[in-house]
Amino acid sequence: MSSVTLISLVLTGCGPQDSAPKTSLFEDDHAVAKHRPDDLADVAVKLRERIGREDASEQTKHEIEDLVSWTAEIAADTNLSEFDWLPLYHASESLAKNLRSVEGTLTDKNRKQIESHCELVDQTVGQIPEPHSSLVKDQP
Repeated sequence: MSSVTLISLVLTGCGPQDSAPKTSLFEDDHAVAKHRPDDLADVAVKLRERIGREDASEQTKHEIEDLVSWTAEIAADTNLSEFDWLPLYHASESLAKNLRSVEGTLTDKNRKQIESHCELVDQTVGQIPEPHSSLVKDQP
């Protein structure tokens, strides 16, 4: 390759160039699932909606497994201390393992376990510390 071509490739890049700048390094990597919770409290809401359905479809069962597996990650994005986060992490891991072991079957026992998980999520939400007022922007 000639040095002019090489310099041209370096300056312009190899891929298509969009006029709008990226807002995230990962925005092209994956789509966010529609059932992804907005916050930790929403995990319990979405789980309760799904276990309340009498005849859960395969899609509903898959979404339940996703929600359980996302619980610890979403909790980690809060201001929880590690001490308050760990019980939720362990409960999520245990419940996810139980759900995998029954291969997507949603039994009454599963539903009770999921409801207990929701109660733990609710309790944990109550332990999230408020942001420091010095870090919050003054509103007019």
